[in-house]
Amino acid sequence: MKKKLIVLMTTLAMAVTACCVGMFAAVMTTAADDTVKIMSIGDSITDGYGIAGSYRKFMYYELAQKGYEIDMVGSKGDSWALPTYTDETTGVTFEYDDENTGYSGYAIQAYPGRSGILETLQSTNCLATTSPDIVILQIGTNDVIDNHEIDASGERLGGLIEYIFDNIPSDSAVFVTTIPDLDPNRSDVYSWFNNYRHSDDWQTQYSDDEAETYVQAAVDKYNSIIKSTVEQLRSSHANLYAGDINSVITDVTSQLVDGVHPNNTGYQLMGQYWASVIASYLSGGQITPPVTDTTMTTTTTTMPTTTTTITTETTTETTMITEETEAPVSTTSEITTETTEQTTETSTTLTETSEVTSSTEEQPDFYDGDVNGDGQIHLSDAVVLLKYLLHEQSLSEEAFRHSDMNQDGKVNGFDLALLRQKLFVEMDN
Repeated sequence: MKKKLIVLMTTLAMAVTACCVGMFAAVMTTAADDTVKIMSIGDSITDGYGIAGSYRKFMYYELAQKGYEIDMVGSKGDSWALPTYTDETTGVTFEYDDENTGYSGYAIQAYPGRSGILETLQSTNCLATTSPDIVILQIGTNDVIDNHEIDASGERLGGLIEYIFDNIPSDSAVFVTTIPDLDPNRSDVYSWFNNYRHSDDWQTQYSDDEAETYVQAAVDKYNSIIKSTVEQLRSSHANLYAGDINSVITDVTSQLVDGVHPNNTGYQLMGQYWASVIASYLSGGQITPPVTDTTMTTTTTTMPTTTTTITTETTTETTMITEETEAPVSTTSEITTETTEQTTETSTTLTETSEVTSSTEEQPDFYDGDVNGDGQIHLSDAVVLLKYLLHEQSLSEEAFRHSDMNQDGKVNGFDLALLRQKLFVEMDN
């Protein structure tokens, strides 16, 4: 007996968000009466921390509305009992398939204090027994919360992805997504981020603003690692795709219930996103990235307990950012002057050049990153810029000029990445 969606009211209007992954999907035509088996794998965000069904219920509903018969599979959930969701605003009610492989508190792979999704997949053997057509993997938030060896997270994630492919049908697809941004200063999760609030020896305590900056850097770094790991593994797994849930959860204040986990507003956006991505894949369409100002590429950033990378790259080109170092240059020149007039002319030219250079050195550097105008580059400048980007604070005209690190007349996340790079390079020196 197949599990079927029972829609009690069908007037729910859900805007479909643009899908995020950037390559052509494998053609997999599916008739409306064919069953598509989907397994959602992850941590508490997949499980649904305090919110039943997480994004999975919205994805299930949206795909059913598009004409697909969906069978959610996993190591957890009742095969026959379909829970009901009622939208508090619209009153729309529908049932959804709740099977999944989401475990609250789990990391990519086990380490002291955390269980791992890899080990859970191995112990339950749920991939081989359910043979999903599509796997959605969202994992790593707890690794970031603990600041656990972020530099090595790509190796752990790669091992997990390889295990998944080894245990699913050869024509099945795996979507590996970025994680949402976090809000470490919310009271419900404040203590979870202690590794970002102290120095390595725990003698120095960092402010809330500093902790927020460090956490954001870790999220940016890990999401960049996810994208590069997927890109590397695609050479051997053509049905591997990179998703970008980070582009969907855009407001940690209104879309997260506690600073880590989405509320139903956030989950609905996630569910709509996945429904759009999966429908495009199933129909053999192109899976296209969203239009954004920037994505991330790798630079090195120092964290309280580990070395962090902030990545920045544009959607159309990769910009390599290097520190420019001025080194003294010693040259020996022999100037032969045939007449006194030539000698005088040369001397005059050198004098004029010297005056121009002196004038240039006196010009103020409006793009130095001194956002708060205190005459120095400090973590507080990155905090002010971050608050501006989160619409929590405005910038004066002068502060705006100091924030425009790439001199393009705009202030956005790319400028924040450049400021962080400059800040931590100076800290290392």
